[in-house]
This record gives sequence, C-alpha cells and structure tokens, in this order.
Amino acid sequence: LELSRLAIDRDPKITLNGDLVFRCEDVAALDPVTFESPESYISLPKWNTKKTGSISFDFRTTEPSGLLLFSHGRPQGPKEQKPGRELKTDYFAMELLDGYLYLLIDMGSGKTKLKASNKKVNDGEWCHVDFQREGRKGSISVNSRSMPFMSPEGSEILDLDSDMYLGGLPETKSELILPPEVWTALLNYGYVGCVRDLFIDGKSRDVRRLAEIQSALGVSSFCTRELQKRCSSAPCSNGGLCKEGWNRYICDCTGTGYLGTNCEIEATVLSYDGSMYLKIIMPITMHTEAEDVALRFMSQRAYGLLMATTSKESADTLRLELDGGRVKLTVNLDCIRIDCSLSKGPETLFAGQKLNDNEWHTVKVVRRGKSLQLSVDNVTVEGQMTGAHTRLEFHNVETGIMTERRFIPVVPSNFIGHLQGLTFNGLPYLDQCKNGDISYCELNARFGMRHIIADPVTFRTKGSYLALATLQAYASMHLFFQFKTTTPDGLMLFNSGDGSDFIVVELVKGYVHYVFDLGNGPSLMKGNSDKPLNDNQWHNVVISRDSNNVHILKIDSRTVTQHTNGARNLDLKGELYIGGVGKSMYSSLPRLIASREGYKGCLASVDLNGRLPDLLADALHKVGDVEGGCGGPSTTCTEDSCHHQGVCLQLWEGFSCDCTMTTYGGPFCSDPGTTYIFGKGGALITFTWAPNERPSTRADRLAVGFSTQQKEAILVRVESTHGLGDFLQLHIDQGKVGVIFNVGTDDISIDEPAVIVNDGKYHVVRFTRSGGNATLQVDNHPVIERYPPGRQLTIFNSQAAIKIGGYDKGRPFQGQISGLYYNGLQVLKLAADNDPSVQVEGNLRLVGDSLSVLATDTTSATPLAVSDMSTTIMETTTTMATTTTRRPRSTSMRESISKPQSSDDILVASAECPSDDEDLEECEPGTGGELVLPIITVDSLEPPSIATHYPVIPPPPTLLSPLETTRESLILPPHPSCPPDQEDCGDPVEVSAFGSGEMTESDDEDFHNNNSPMVTDRTVLPPPPAAGEGGVHKPRPLPPFVPTTNPDQLHIPAGKKHNRDQVLLPPAPPSSRNTPGLTYPPNFPHVPTANPTASDDKNQPGAVEVIRESSSTTGMVVGIVAAAALCILILLYA
Repeated sequence: LELSRLAIDRDPKITLNGDLVFRCEDVAALDPVTFESPESYISLPKWNTKKTGSISFDFRTTEPSGLLLFSHGRPQGPKEQKPGRELKTDYFAMELLDGYLYLLIDMGSGKTKLKASNKKVNDGEWCHVDFQREGRKGSISVNSRSMPFMSPEGSEILDLDSDMYLGGLPETKSELILPPEVWTALLNYGYVGCVRDLFIDGKSRDVRRLAEIQSALGVSSFCTRELQKRCSSAPCSNGGLCKEGWNRYICDCTGTGYLGTNCEIEATVLSYDGSMYLKIIMPITMHTEAEDVALRFMSQRAYGLLMATTSKESADTLRLELDGGRVKLTVNLDCIRIDCSLSKGPETLFAGQKLNDNEWHTVKVVRRGKSLQLSVDNVTVEGQMTGAHTRLEFHNVETGIMTERRFIPVVPSNFIGHLQGLTFNGLPYLDQCKNGDISYCELNARFGMRHIIADPVTFRTKGSYLALATLQAYASMHLFFQFKTTTPDGLMLFNSGDGSDFIVVELVKGYVHYVFDLGNGPSLMKGNSDKPLNDNQWHNVVISRDSNNVHILKIDSRTVTQHTNGARNLDLKGELYIGGVGKSMYSSLPRLIASREGYKGCLASVDLNGRLPDLLADALHKVGDVEGGCGGPSTTCTEDSCHHQGVCLQLWEGFSCDCTMTTYGGPFCSDPGTTYIFGKGGALITFTWAPNERPSTRADRLAVGFSTQQKEAILVRVESTHGLGDFLQLHIDQGKVGVIFNVGTDDISIDEPAVIVNDGKYHVVRFTRSGGNATLQVDNHPVIERYPPGRQLTIFNSQAAIKIGGYDKGRPFQGQISGLYYNGLQVLKLAADNDPSVQVEGNLRLVGDSLSVLATDTTSATPLAVSDMSTTIMETTTTMATTTTRRPRSTSMRESISKPQSSDDILVASAECPSDDEDLEECEPGTGGELVLPIITVDSLEPPSIATHYPVIPPPPTLLSPLETTRESLILPPHPSCPPDQEDCGDPVEVSAFGSGEMTESDDEDFHNNNSPMVTDRTVLPPPPAAGEGGVHKPRPLPPFVPTTNPDQLHIPAGKKHNRDQVLLPPAPPSSRNTPGLTYPPNFPHVPTANPTASDDKNQPGAVEVIRESSSTTGMVVGIVAAAALCILILLYA
C-alpha cells in the first residue's frame, strides 16, 4: 500500500493528525532551554485541543520530581465552590514524581492518572515523550515505549481555557484551579532540567524565543550537564544537608532552624503561652492528596497542639500534637459527608518519647495518597491508610490552639512552648506571616524566643491555698509547673486517694521533694539542683510516671529517675490542693512529708496531665490571699527591674517603669507593643491632628521596633501643614537606618552606617531631636550624634500628620512595626483602638491580643463538652482594611492626649501662628483668654539615681522661682500611675506658648542670663511620687494613684479654648513631708541629647520652666494681684 499517496488523496481509510505538509522541507533546529530553579516557568498559548491533539518533547534531568506541563479549563457548574467539593474542571498535566513520568487528564467524566514509564527517567539522559489523543482514547510513549489509555466514559472533549505552563507555575496561583491529583503542583515542585523540541499538534514551539519575550526568570537558552559535584564546596550553612541537583546543589534545611538557599536565614520563632495561636486562613478551600510538613518545637509540656489543618465543613484534619511526651499524627478523611468509600476512621501514628525536655525537636510528615511517614529527629515511622478515599479538605492551617472545633470529638490541649520553621507544602508560613508576604494569617503568638510564664498566681501567705478537682493520674502522669519564691519551705501540691495512695510536691530547704505512694508505701524523690531554689527566680518542674512505673523528676535541666516495683496505679480521690492545705490537715499528712505550712510565692504554667487549669477560675474554693499575676517582693529599682532599656522610676510605695522609648509595654516593659504587619503591595497608617490642635515642637522623640528584609523603605514620616515644608522621616536606605528632617533651614540627616537592619530580625530605633541637633540609636549600639554647623531654626511647626508605612511616598515598607512612640502618641495603639484620628489603608493586619475577643461573620461559637477546655473559641476571620476610617471609640484623641499616661515632651501650640518664632515680627494673640495657672516645680536637691541600661542626661539642679515659691506653699497634685498594659506613659509634659501671642527677641536656647534664672517657653510637669502610709513599701504591681484635681487641667495647651468654672489650687502638704525629686531626666530620659542650653558655668542653676501666658491673661493676673495688694493695704492702715 502506498500510504503516503492515500494520505495525500485523503482516502477515508487514512486518519491524519497534526500539521502535515506533503513535501520535503528543512526543519530548523530548536534550541533547548534549561529551567534552573523550581520557580522557573514559561507560559505557552492556550491549547485548543478539543477532540484530538498531540504533544511531543524531549527532557533531561537528574532531579526526581517536578511539574512539566499543566493547563486547565473553565470550572464546571456554578462558580461558587460548594462546601466539601472541589471545583471540577478539565485539565491536562505531565509530572515527574520520584523519578517516574505520570500523565494526568480529565475531560469532565473522571480523571485518568497513568504511570507512563516503567523505570525512572531522571538519569540525566535525554528522554523523548510523545502524547497522542483522539476522543477518549490515546497513548503516551516514553523513549518509544508506548502505553495506551482510555478515559472514563462520557465526554470526549478536552476543553482547556488557561495558558499551558511549561516547567512550573507562576508564584501567584490564585487564578489557577489545581486538581488534587496533580501532586507536584500542590507540593510546589517545579521542574529543574532541560526541555527541547516541543511540538504541539505538529507545530513546533520555539521555547527559547518565548522565554526571551517573557523575560522568564531562571530560564537559560542552552543545556549542558556539569559533571562537577556542587556539594563538594560544602555550600550549606548551619548543618544543612547538601544534595546534588541538575547543575545545582539543594540544601535541605529541615531541623536546622534556618531557611534560604544555603540555610543562611534564621527561621522565625514563635512563642506560645497556652492562650496564643497562629492561624493561616486559606484564600480558597484546599483539596490535597499529598502533603509535606516540617517543623521544629521546644516545650516542657507533654501535651499540646503543634499544627493542624482544619475544615469548616468536615472533620478532615492532618494534625500534629504532643501526647504524653510523644508526637502524635492524626489523619482523618471524612468519608461520611461526601459519600466516598468509608475508611475505618482517623489514622494515627506515634513517634519519639520524652520530647517535653525543653530541647528543639524536628518533626516531618510526608503523605502520598494512602502512604504516611512520620519522622521525629530522623526516626521514621510508616503507616498505610485503609479505604479508597485519599483527599484532604482544609480551610485553615492552625498552630497553638485549634479554633475550628465543630467536628472534633476531643480537642487537643493548647500548646505552651516555641515553634520554628513550619513549612507546609514548601511554604514557610511562620516567616511569610512575619514578613508580610501573605495577607491571610492571623495570630497573637509572639515572635522571638520569649521566656514563657503562663497564667501566674501568687500565694501571698503560707496559709493560702486553692482546691481543684481530683488529679487524674491513674495509669500515668505528666505534671509541669513553674515557681518563684524567696521562702525555703512550703507545700505546693497534695492529693490523697484510696487507701494509702497520695501524691505530694513540696519545697524543703529550697529543694523540691516529690513524695508518692501507689500502695507499696511512701517513696521520696529529691531534686538534685546545685543550689537552693528560693532565689526569687523562675524554675521549671517536670514530674512524670509512665505505665512501667518509671518516675522522673526534672528541675530545670537536672533530672532524677526512679523505678518502683509492685503496684502501678495511683488511685486518687478528693480534692487536689495547690499551695497548701488546711491547718488541721498538716498533722495527719503521710510520713516523709516535711511541710507544716503552705507555699508562699508564685506558681505559673500549671499543666495537670495535659489539662491547663485556670487556677483561680477553676478552683472549687479558695482560702487566704491568692491573686493573679506575680509582682515579686522587690519595691526598689534595681538594674534589671525594667526590661529592654526601660527606665525605672522610684516611687514611694514601689517603682514603675518608663517604657516610652523601648517599643515594649506592660508594668516592666516586657510585653510586646502594639504590632502591625505590613503586607505585600504596601499599607499606610495615618494619624491626623485636628486643625486647631496641631503642635509645634522644639524637641522630638521617636522610638519604633520593626523587622523586615527590605533594603529600601520609609517607616515613619511626620509632616507639617501643607505649604510649610517641615518634616521628619525615618527610613531604610541600602539596608541601613537613617533619619532626615527639616525644621525651616536645611535638610539635616543622621544615619547608622554600621548596622544592617534588613536581616529579618527585630530592631529598635530611638531618635531624638533638640532644635537642629539630633541623636540616633539602633538596638544597643552606640548612640550617633549630629550637630549641624551654623545657626539652625529649631521649631518643627504645625505638625499635621504622622504617616507609617511609606505607601504614599512610593517606598512601601513590608514587615512588622511595633510599639511606635512619637512625642507621647502611640499611633499603632490608637489604630488598634479604632481612634477616629487614625486611618488605615492597604494590606495591613493587627497582631491580635486574645482569641476570645475575635468574632466572625459566618459562624458562632460552638459549646464544647470537653471539660478541660472551658473557653469556647470563636471562628475568626481576618479582614484587610482598604482606605477606611476607623470607627470612633469611647475615648477621643483629645482625651488621650490629655491623659497623663500618653503625655510626653510634646510642645503643643495652636495653629494661629504656624511659622518659626525666630522669623516672626508680629503675631496676633490667640482668642483664648482663659486663666492658666503658672506652676513651678520644686524638687529635692539630690534626686535619686536612675536604674537604666544606657547613659542618660542627669536631672537639672533646682531652685526657687523669682517669686520665692517654696515646697510648703505649692505642691503638684499626684499624677495618675500608668495602667499595667500601657506601653508608653509617665513622661513630663512640655506645654509651649508659641502661637499664644507672646513676642520674643530670640530663641530661648540661645538666650541666657548669668544673673538670673533662665525662663524658657515650656513647663515640665513631672509625675510626683505618692507617699505611702508610714513609709511601708508595697510589692508591685502598684495601686493606681488618685488625682486630687482633674488631670485635663494640667495638660491644656496654652492659648487653647478650655472653659472652666474655677481654678482648683492643689492643697499644700504638711511641712514635715519631704517631697522626693525626679528620678529621671525631664527631657530625653533614654538617649543622650544635644543640649545647646547648657551653661558653661557648672554652678549655674538650671532653668525653671514655666508656662508663658498670653498678654490678656498676664494683664488679668497683674490686675488681680494689684487689687488684692490694695485691699490688704487699706485693711492694714484703716
């Protein structure tokens, strides 16, 4: 038969496929391309294959897995994704998986997944692939070995609608519909290797030319195989495992605590205290048949949730948790709801033991269909799932706390400890959340390694104790708690039982004793600490007993083990006593128990066999003085009283911490400040002053904490009223921090060239300005000072807005910003409190405070029957703000400025005279005619020392005013103390008279009279300490002060309308009371600041700063004084 002639004649017995030309032509050689990384890909035009089609190409690689080709069609049925069902769509794919080539095709009537090669094809040699299809039938040949296939009965049309992707998928996959059967697509395995001679429907595709047109990253126009071993140079850092790839090395960083190509980037650590979580909310419902999970954890608790996928619609889950010191893997594929072949229920695997040792442990999970692998510290356990169903559905990936609980019969315990390096299908979610790379995570867990003290309580007397429900420890037991005390003896825990059974934990001469009786007589285990533990430091206690009667007592890092024979069960009855027992019970306690009184001190992080009780809320009854928190006995400032360079302020009844320039908060500057994560694309937080409240400042203070990997960005910018041009900007330039400002003369810049800040670590920047002089400090590095030459204007006039994030200037910041403080304003906290003065826009999210306050639009809380989980978790949803004004809150911005806790060295002026006073010839006085009482502060001549970690300016000497005011004649009203959760408060207030109408010849900084006290344009109102009764010091936390006058009266800017009926003079104290002086400098307590007002004469007294009043007010005061004097003279000589 002359087949070619019959074909030319279109004989009906001959079928033609592809683009055939019946003549001899020269075919140009097609250059190969190399995909150099898994992220590389090329987009091909849509494949209009319909009923017939063919594809052929050659590939070459040594890597085992990667996606070669993928395209999909339009979703079938309604656009909305039905609960429990993935979107159905036609698709076509070829992938390498573990060295084998697979064909995947679905024309709408069911999937076909065909293993196209009977041996591995990742041997580095060219492999030829030829695919042919006509209707439901077709074949695929690999190196001339053909394998036919037949799609399920039904559709014969392959309807593809998307581009055809070669070598991988784009990073933004939100528009793609990825079938669960295409494992490499969902595992994020891109192809690395060479491709050549691509023909689609008989037409050649010049992939090299396409790569050039698309500027495809990581695609090169040649193909060579390098014989040199890339791993020979040991490129992987920090213990990473090097593997050979196609002309590249691959660093496996699992278990190292590092990420990156060379394991050079330290992975983010999250700290959890039992009430904290991180939750990834997937943009779409996910369906997978293969997963790769890896994480590291450190914990002293034997129970707790590490990671879980959860679904809103089913019981589907892949969950990792600590269970009795082991890692437990649970995989549940809910077959009942979707009518699949029933499985026997959740599959479970266990690995590891005694993992609650406060050491880092590495966990890996690999699932491929029905096959499971669980590895803990390189020890692997394998399992096989029963049933035909292999599809996992999930909406969330959760850590720390399982919030989606509706289909879970037993909720795992909350996690206390640290997580690091969580990757799910190749995505490092913890780091992506921290860096703002993804916008669909919410969290209140804290970044960084933090010492975890969960739910502390204090037993203030030895007669105090709590009674809880019986300890459940029949067959085994895992107990954990932390304690801190200065008392050497005391009963910490006791539970009696049937017969002679009991358990006791006590402190004897500063050492922990564990006493128990299982029915064989009492036994005593003593902790082997190297010194007594009543040292006012936190200590960790782990007590465990397994089914083999092996008892372990671990105190901090020192362990004692004991094996007992005989009875194995601990049969406890009655109440579990914490902190002591009733006085009458001590005499009847079993022998070997030394305690005859209760425990006095703090307990925290109590874990009773996986149950985390709220000791105060769950107590059946409470006796004596037991309260939440742990303040400790110290009432005096010490070097470590305040954390993170907070300044300790000694008060009469204790001390408080000034956290203003730390970016932290809380009573001891140890709590993270309000934190926002700025995501990809940029975001902006804008605080705007009201037109009549815009301040003009001679000195500024700015502190902010952040972490980022950006080389260029603007963090904070403060701008003046439009047209004035004054500004202050904190930015990152080439990975280094700098500040530039202009207050009317020239741009003045200051930077820190020695510190790289775009390393993903948390950094704190502190900036101060006094006129044209400035200081800058990054973390604990030396302070940088800047003194510009020449005469400089000094006033930052009429500040209108604070802008955070740089979005409006085209240099958006991406990462987290925390605890921002500017001249008494905590803008991030105001944003979190929905202050009406703050607007937010862009990709922005707040790191949450607590899970209990989060709500959802779609579901309500579901009560739980599990006794140990008393708090119902609400389903939560993160909403991105896009150019919305925050809703008003109960406390206005004006109120927040007037409150003492948010006050600082802010010089406030009306907007009536917005320009520098140095340039003014005339300025109309303000309309305010109210009486502002001048207040002169009088301090003791020898102020106490300041406990701080870095140099500060010493407080100025004091003196009497020109009116000879004495401490007996006038005292400031007590200042309200900082609330415990206030991160920035307590600074003195500087009130400016600029704009009030007063004329000056020159700057007060440049004017000094050696013969008289210097009078400046501001008054400093320090928070005076309150005297305690009898001088007795009380332990922290401090009780709040009660002001004797309205605090608003102390903070009203000069020249600003504030009508009041009367002026309340503070009462004079008795002459015997000695008023302590300032314990911190009044201007810049945290960073040395250039002070042009300093006198050359060391004996010259410092400035007494008073409020300058308008001329109308001054006239009124003079008139009143004159009238009073005249009346006195008339009465004396009448």
